[in-house]
Amino acid sequence: MHILIKTSVVALTLAVLAGCQNHVENAEMNQCAQQNFRCESTCEQQTTAEGLKQQVCSAKCVETYNQCKARAEKLGGI
Repeated sequence: MHILIKTSVVALTLAVLAGCQNHVENAEMNQCAQQNFRCESTCEQQTTAEGLKQQVCSAKCVETYNQCKARAEKLGGI
C-alpha cells in the first residue's frame, strides 16, 4: 500500500509539472505519467513484498518513463 501511495504522488507530481509545459508536451507528458503509474501499479500487484523482483520491475518502469519523457520533450521542441 505504501508503494501505491508513493507511486500516486509521483504520478500526480509529474502531471502537475507537465502542466507547466506547452500544450503538445503537456498531453505527451500526461500520457507518460499515466503509463508510468500503470506500470508501477502492475509491479506492485505482481510482487508480494519489496524484494529484488519489485525493484527490477520498478526500474523498468522508470526507464520506460524516461524514454517517454525524452520523446515528449523532443516533440515539444525543448
